[in-house]
Amino acid sequence: MARPKHKRVRRRKPSALSRTLSGIPWRAVGLVVTAAVLFESGFWTVRWLRNPHTLPLRTVRIEGDLRHLTAARLQKVVAPVATGGFFNVNVDAVRQAAQSLPWVESASVRRVWPDTLQLKVVEQKPIARWNKDSLINTHGAVFTPAAKTVPTGLPRLKGPAGLEPAVLRQYHAMDKALAPLGLTIAQLVEDQRRAWALRLSNGVELKLGRGETFPRLLRFVRIYPAVLAGHVSRLVSVDMRYSNGFAVRWDQRKSALAVRKAEG
Repeated sequence: MARPKHKRVRRRKPSALSRTLSGIPWRAVGLVVTAAVLFESGFWTVRWLRNPHTLPLRTVRIEGDLRHLTAARLQKVVAPVATGGFFNVNVDAVRQAAQSLPWVESASVRRVWPDTLQLKVVEQKPIARWNKDSLINTHGAVFTPAAKTVPTGLPRLKGPAGLEPAVLRQYHAMDKALAPLGLTIAQLVEDQRRAWALRLSNGVELKLGRGETFPRLLRFVRIYPAVLAGHVSRLVSVDMRYSNGFAVRWDQRKSALAVRKAEG
């Protein structure tokens, strides 16, 4: 039996265009096109967000325990830089403007959607007056506010520039040592020779000198109740710079007045 003859199919050769297209990495092309579209979209989005007319700021909200500052004063000082839109406002410039005020210890700024800046302020906490015109805060940092804003009744500290923290530490230690006597420090001075002198809340001046400053203060605390407390009205100063004793200066006018009263 004769076998059937099979018809031979001739394959068509691919054209040059087909061969070219088949050789292109279409997946990579798709990724490139997608990236280009995203880049272009992102570019215009960023440009839109940077436009100061996009979501313009309308409010600067002040927060903090303000005693020597007012919200109106803070608003005025930050107004020139708190401008533009929500996304392009310079928050660092706003913070620096607030911190330019002497009574501002620190400030932080954050955006609150959709049109508000929140300005949180920590005000200086003065411990004492420093030298002539300045104040010293709880951290030993010096600031100089307007004279009319300086609180009354603060103790006065004096010392060489750059030694503010050391003088403040000495003030706290000495004030604590005097507390059992019911006395506080009205003025504490460290001079250029590093010698210490105090004026107490009862008006008495106390000279401690250099060197063994704190032991001399403790010696004064021990002798004061028994020897000096009863004569405070005539007491002007006590000099503790002696190794085995102390020197006292009395108000001679009050002594003479007491004698005349006793005689007459």
